[in-house]
Amino acid sequence: MSTIKLAGFVLVNLSLALSAMAQGTYQLSGKLDGLTNEKVYLNNDGDKTDSAFAKNGAFSFTGKISQASYYMLRIAGKQYRAAGFFIAPGKTTLKGHADSLSKVVITGNPYNKQWQEWLVTWGQITEQARPMYMRLDSASKGGKVKESPEERKIFDDGMKSLETQTEAAVTAFITKYPQSPVSPFIIMDRFVNYPNPEMEAKTWAMLGKEAKGSFYGKKIAEHQKIALKTAIGARPDFAVADTSGKMVKLSSLRGKYVLVDFWASWCGPCRKENPNVVKAYQQYHDKGFDIMSVSLDTNKDAWMKAVTKDNLTWNHVSDLKGWKSPLVTEYGIHAVPTSFLLDKDGKVIAKDLRGEKLEEKLKELMQ
Repeated sequence: MSTIKLAGFVLVNLSLALSAMAQGTYQLSGKLDGLTNEKVYLNNDGDKTDSAFAKNGAFSFTGKISQASYYMLRIAGKQYRAAGFFIAPGKTTLKGHADSLSKVVITGNPYNKQWQEWLVTWGQITEQARPMYMRLDSASKGGKVKESPEERKIFDDGMKSLETQTEAAVTAFITKYPQSPVSPFIIMDRFVNYPNPEMEAKTWAMLGKEAKGSFYGKKIAEHQKIALKTAIGARPDFAVADTSGKMVKLSSLRGKYVLVDFWASWCGPCRKENPNVVKAYQQYHDKGFDIMSVSLDTNKDAWMKAVTKDNLTWNHVSDLKGWKSPLVTEYGIHAVPTSFLLDKDGKVIAKDLRGEKLEEKLKELMQ
């Protein structure tokens, strides 16, 4: 697309957005074949939920909105199937089939065309990951507990290639649509929810003024401020109740190398990683290494059973508020497991050391 055409495209988008923004309301009209009189739910970015009853497959929603945002539409009884799309001030229409929500057609604003463009690109990338995960799953079902170094290298190299492709694809999309609210949403989805601080900062800097001022642009800016609290060199501290209800401060462990590990009993990747953490703890605890595991559980029994079953014999704390814990917001925890390693002065020196990397780092520090 030429520079002149791109500039014209952006100006048209901006005029549409500014014109609609004055309205401050949205109207979503939907028609789903295969839907009779069921209830449908409209959810705004995992926050407020609205509902309506469909009549012969037709339904509508009206609400207040100041700028384009990402919404999810679900049908009662089919909560695991959803249509994801952008609603902007003004009229938006949705058409499709109740059994194929991922294929609905959205019209009424330019953002869904951009979003679909991204989904095609993203689908091409994720399709490459399918055979890699199938090989791992096949090995697991065949009773193979651990892949060989050669197999692991093939998998790691493949995932690294997909990561590189993702970074290039997001960069290309933002270059094409620097003012679109879809761009910061993709940054949130790819580099905040799946932490990649370098790419988060790089791609956010590429956004235009309007995109930075959008709902998702502001969320990224706020996330970057929060991220400074666990950046290399930061000195985090907090107090949380341990398994007996006694408040424990992170700073009470200073004088040791400390791994702060956010996890949960229901987190499969966390439980899979625990044997590596146990091994590192057993090898280096007597040499000045300690751990504070912060659980995002809400059920104490489930938490305690996982601690016992996984043989986690170190410091454990939790306010049992799950994702509603103030620590989640204060330290920008978007996924588990998330961890950071502190030096003897309580400063962050490494983050998210997985597999053998934790043991390798401790070996380096203890020399």
